[in-house]
Amino acid sequence: MASPSALDPVVTERIGELLRAHGLRRMASRIAVLAMLEPVHGHLSVAEIDHRLHECLPTDDHPPDLATIYRTVTTLVEQGVLHALTLENGVTTYGLAADPHHHAVCTECGSIIEVPAGRLAAALEHAMAGSSFTLSESAGLTLHGLCPRCQALGDTGRSSR
Repeated sequence: MASPSALDPVVTERIGELLRAHGLRRMASRIAVLAMLEPVHGHLSVAEIDHRLHECLPTDDHPPDLATIYRTVTTLVEQGVLHALTLENGVTTYGLAADPHHHAVCTECGSIIEVPAGRLAAALEHAMAGSSFTLSESAGLTLHGLCPRCQALGDTGRSSR
């Protein structure tokens, strides 16, 4: 398992505080998984987390195996540290459960962008006003479209025609 010392001590301390705030022990696997997710500001699958761990950790360090990563993300979802988003292809991705947000999934590259809930609040209130449906506070939307990078690539492709 990856030792916390293999990661930036500032990151390790910040993640340790996050775990303690959720009543969880500081375990090397939890710290390693969260250290891979924290800078993403989005979501990663277990395979992507595993790949990044193998890329980032020193060769003499042993990253958590896939089974440990699966157990770790499951625990972190159950404890409210992470949230899971299952995509149309059946792959489940994981992101930090910070501020309330929705998800925008790129139909071209599959990247996931988190959209602050406040940006869609008025639209959701308007939709609920026209029906007898009430959304729970944990309700989330998944929007599908093109991310800025794929939009730019599409514009480049169209301009060269």
